[in-house]
Amino acid sequence: MQTLVLHIPGRPPISLEGDAQSWTLGRSSQNDVAIPDASLSRHHARISLRDGVAYLEDLGSKNGTLLNGERISVSQPLREDDEILLGKVPIRLGSSACGLRVRIGPEEDAPATAGSLVLPLERLRAGPTRSEAPETLRLREVIREIQALSLELLEDSPPEQLLAHLLDRLWTLLKPWRAAVLIQDAKAGLHTVASRGPEGTQPILLARSLVDAALQRKESVLFNHLGDNPGLESPSILSSGITSAMVTPLEHQGVVKGLLYLDSHPPRPAFDEEDLRLASTLAHLATAKLEQARLREEVMARKKLDQELDLARHIQQGLLPGFPPDIQGYEVQGNNLPSRQVSGDLFGWWPRGDGRWLFCLADVSGKGLGPGLLMASLQATLEAWTERDLSTADLAFQLSRVLARHTDGRRFVTAFLALLDPQTGALTYTNAGHNPALFIHPEGTVETLNSQGLPLAMLPGRPYEEATLQLEPGDLLVMYTDGITEATDPLDEEFGLDALKVMLIAQRHAPLVALDAALLGELDRFTQGSPYLDDRTLLMLRRS
Repeated sequence: MQTLVLHIPGRPPISLEGDAQSWTLGRSSQNDVAIPDASLSRHHARISLRDGVAYLEDLGSKNGTLLNGERISVSQPLREDDEILLGKVPIRLGSSACGLRVRIGPEEDAPATAGSLVLPLERLRAGPTRSEAPETLRLREVIREIQALSLELLEDSPPEQLLAHLLDRLWTLLKPWRAAVLIQDAKAGLHTVASRGPEGTQPILLARSLVDAALQRKESVLFNHLGDNPGLESPSILSSGITSAMVTPLEHQGVVKGLLYLDSHPPRPAFDEEDLRLASTLAHLATAKLEQARLREEVMARKKLDQELDLARHIQQGLLPGFPPDIQGYEVQGNNLPSRQVSGDLFGWWPRGDGRWLFCLADVSGKGLGPGLLMASLQATLEAWTERDLSTADLAFQLSRVLARHTDGRRFVTAFLALLDPQTGALTYTNAGHNPALFIHPEGTVETLNSQGLPLAMLPGRPYEEATLQLEPGDLLVMYTDGITEATDPLDEEFGLDALKVMLIAQRHAPLVALDAALLGELDRFTQGSPYLDDRTLLMLRRS
């Protein structure tokens, strides 16, 4: 079957493609298609492929799922142009080639024509009222050249070749003495991409008034009797015998790409308004094609960048740990949810040769690919230094110096480093400018483990402190990044540290996997579909 496309009001079409066989829709950002609307449930509906046929099913949503006006309770097959209603959000299903539908409205909805210029069809088809056989022949020639140019516009030709063909068409139609197409470029400025003229002719000297008319004022201008125009009274123009000149901007949707210039010389008579209109029309057609080609290149570049970022995301996810480690007498859980394709957060655990375990949660300042690369560097360094017998304070000191050599002084890393002795339950930690970790006791009391130094790489060479605590049975250590506490609702209110404490205390005895899921669910309920602006990363350690 064709690629299915979801058309959601106010959003560009969303293609359902790739290797996946099902796609979930709902308010939560964890869905394949996230729709931030309060009428939707967190996980509202699912579209699945079975033997090439798409099916829609409701996932137990509160406000229901309607297909073509009827609420569904079991999985239903989908066809193109089916209308889906999730909560209060209408969705239309189409193919990749489907755009907006065209409907013929009732006669009473037709707009009035008062004040409009209406030309009946018979007047459009009627020939000239005067004897204008030469003009009729020229009209046929114009139509033939426009058709030829239109066919060239359908081809995927380079911009320079297209503009050269434009000049060739105008050369045939208007028979100027000289002609030129100039393009405006941010780096090269205004430069010539094509020109025509008699062999041995001196270079074309464009008057500033013509250039300004096209580029600054976006005007198509025709000058006749050049000697009567002070702005064109250059000796080269007067001595050349030029009778007229015209310039028109290469413009599309208000953006000027360059200009087209033509001039005439005896025995060809001076240009007239019809010549200017023809030149402007062909120039506009060519410019629309240039803009289309530019947009296509941008789309291809974005697609390539998205592919590279997606690859980077997969590589980065591979650097993060998989299943929690099996440490006898302890329970460990970690999770990372990027707000973008590449995350600047890191969590992990590394066993040491002496039986101790190193835990780390870190957050690189900024967002995007740069922080993601720095995170990968930090992960590789921690992996390489696993066997070094360093305290958490010394490790923070060394990491700060190494990371500073890989940054430009504007990036830093907040980190929480912890070293656990599973035999005794002793845990030594260093908080390098990170959010305070939460140490929760079985009875519900909470200790905050505050910062003991500046973020890594901020001021390399500054020492760090460390502290030790004793993990007793039931004690829970929770490390997190500010993407959790700074998640916002539609009113821009933050989730906050107090809400995090309340939630963790209430769920302190739950298995860590369930606690992780409960926290993410609580965040989704709080944000109500608002986008997450930062990565959400969590690392938890409990003594059984």
